[in-house]
Amino acid sequence: MSFIHYDILFIRDFLLSIIQIILVTISTATGCFSSDTLVTLINLQQIPIEKLQIGDELLTIDGTKIVSTEMIMMLDQNQHSSVMFYTIITGSEHKVSLTSHHLIGMINNDGDISYIPIKDIKHGDILRVITNGQIYSSPVIDIKMEIKNGYYAPLTMTGTLLVNNIDASCFSNVKNHDIVQFYMSPIRWYYRLSRLLFIEKPFGDKSVDGIHYIAQMLYEIALSIYPSILHFT
Repeated sequence: MSFIHYDILFIRDFLLSIIQIILVTISTATGCFSSDTLVTLINLQQIPIEKLQIGDELLTIDGTKIVSTEMIMMLDQNQHSSVMFYTIITGSEHKVSLTSHHLIGMINNDGDISYIPIKDIKHGDILRVITNGQIYSSPVIDIKMEIKNGYYAPLTMTGTLLVNNIDASCFSNVKNHDIVQFYMSPIRWYYRLSRLLFIEKPFGDKSVDGIHYIAQMLYEIALSIYPSILHFT
């Protein structure tokens, strides 16, 4: 009987972990970058975020280094919807627009990086930016809210990317970037395994507006199995 008990506990914990992944995926898909955002490929070419393709290799920041990451999927996109964005401008004249709960990297008082919602960014907060291939710290000198048309939410292997040469998270509507990145591990493992098996687009080729069918399908599963947990934020 004890073996059955432990098996049940294992299954329960496994299902809860899957549900957590589902909720992370859903919440991440509801925060985005504006359509005028540029991302940087590893060949240093900058392209509009809407042009990103699965498997594209991008630049991001890891610690004190500029490193490469890979585009896994576009969690959400809409070319035509009008959305309210927070636009921030730094002293180095870097500028980017994100939806209110999207996370952006800020250097805290200890010198560590904290990813916080852009709506919580204040004048004088320090961001990491790239200029001439080097990482610099630059203070926020202006914050404004503006309506723009179109938004995109790419997901990368590292959970981060450079947007208009500013360090930002792929995640939104969550309290801790690192925990979310941990829970997204199975998605990354599946993607990497699929690529090793020469499957070019493991999650399909999303070319229409709306939340990715993977995120939508996971939402429906969560709604059936454990609807009360969907209050997760």
